[in-house]
Amino acid sequence: MQMRTKLVLAGLGVATVGAAVGGIAVAADPTSTVKAPYAQAAAAVGTNGVNVQRTNTIASTSRTDTGRYCVELTSAVDASKAVPVATLSNSAGWGSEVRVSRNHPACPANSIRVTTGTNGAPADQPFYLVIP
Repeated sequence: MQMRTKLVLAGLGVATVGAAVGGIAVAADPTSTVKAPYAQAAAAVGTNGVNVQRTNTIASTSRTDTGRYCVELTSAVDASKAVPVATLSNSAGWGSEVRVSRNHPACPANSIRVTTGTNGAPADQPFYLVIP
């Protein structure tokens, strides 16, 4: 029983060191590549649409308009069959929202569209995206 408690606490410690992205801890890293061993793709995206960090299965990210982002995937991940999860970064404004969709017509083929806003209006917000 004590061993189980220690494992749970160790897991909580990892999640507090980095950002929890869809149940996967992504530790802060000065490089642009992150390791998400149990995810097909993952990225931390800034308000300007530039990747702060990403896995090698994310081809590119871009901000197409205020609060609208396209995350293009490599051929290793099929966006049409993916179940993407997006969450706002802790530096996003209070009252902000995030939405995610697959293969939106405003984005390139095989991509995920992330829309962010505040109080129902489009607004640039940093976010995390993971495809488990």
